[in-house]
Amino acid sequence: MDVLGGLESGEKYRLEVPGLGYGVEIPFTVLPSGDRHIRIASLNLVGQTRLNRDLGRLLADRIREAFPELKGLVFLTAVEKALMLVQTVAQELDVDAVAVAYNRVKPHMEASRRPLIQVGSSSVTSGSKFMAIYERDINLMAGATRGIIVIDDVVSTGGTLLALEDLLEEVAAHLGQPLPDIQGVFCVAQEGELQTLPSYPIHSLAHLPAPEFV
Repeated sequence: MDVLGGLESGEKYRLEVPGLGYGVEIPFTVLPSGDRHIRIASLNLVGQTRLNRDLGRLLADRIREAFPELKGLVFLTAVEKALMLVQTVAQELDVDAVAVAYNRVKPHMEASRRPLIQVGSSSVTSGSKFMAIYERDINLMAGATRGIIVIDDVVSTGGTLLALEDLLEEVAAHLGQPLPDIQGVFCVAQEGELQTLPSYPIHSLAHLPAPEFV
């Protein structure tokens, strides 16, 4: 099944997710990576209402299994491709709010008047960029007495996770209090191998082929 209805051309990869009930055809995409190019199976959930609903429910089930009690845990995600997914997960688990790391400083953050924390990051799909978190989500994470749960669409090299770890260190320093560690990462798919193995588990619903230079 192609949930996009054939709206994307070219060679595709069929992603099979246990429990989903249907396969998903996603395009292979060639992206610039330094002075070379890299070919990936590009899972883009933005705008895909049905996929976000169905995958979000599966992720919520995995989170319930790992963490029957969510009190004291705060969800954290990075914009932008996982935002619709995270919203479904939060609704399924009756979570009122999630913390968001943005890819740039936005006007509503009022960076000149309100607390803002910014760190660098890199990823296969985005290259070098910055992550920013502002007052609302900083204060939300202050309530993470038991830890942080990261939700993402795809985990590849782990560059985004390293940036989120740096972000949490800066948040703890700003708050003047230690923050519990990341307790786990929940994602739709893991792609290739992590450059550095984290101390926390990564729970993925499926796997994508490793990126390859072309």
